Amino acid sequence: MKTLVAILLVMLGTSAFGADKKAKGGAAKKGVEQINNLIQNRSGKVVHLRETEHISTKERFKPPVEIIIVAKTDSTNLRLGYAADQMIFNWKVSKHQLRVDGGPADDMHRMGKGLIPTFKYVTFRWVVTPTKQEMYVDDELRFSHVGDYSTLNEHVSVYSNDSNVSVKSITVRQLEE
Repeated sequence: MKTLVAILLVMLGTSAFGADKKAKGGAAKKGVEQINNLIQNRSGKVVHLRETEHISTKERFKPPVEIIIVAKTDSTNLRLGYAADQMIFNWKVSKHQLRVDGGPADDMHRMGKGLIPTFKYVTFRWVVTPTKQEMYVDDELRFSHVGDYSTLNEHVSVYSNDSNVSVKSITVRQLEE
């Protein structure tokens, strides 16, 4: 099995889930320009996301994959994107609810599965096959869904939203079918 350590890209500006959807005219165009002018993070240092910043892998990935993300938040809204547009931990409205927005599991939120500690690095392991996704937090299964993920071909992303999120690493490993 081949392991690919994904190159992190810093996207400065607004998150794809925040103001860009509501922006009009020049602001929306500016968001597109930011996406096309990414800054590569090759230093190996922790990436700090503030307000509505996010990072994404340069490459897109198809299932089956195992994604390992090591990150922390100072308060709320640590958001991950791949098999869902966003999976939100420590959601600002209800920290205990795991929010699942977009993708085959859209709106299949889980009460009691979203809380993560603040100011402490957490290891997220996201396993996605053509027929299933599973999300583990520090080896505890938090979410599982059987569905059609066979056409998925997306970047892996980490988002902040009105919080400070630190990302230590994103690793993507292609699994055998």
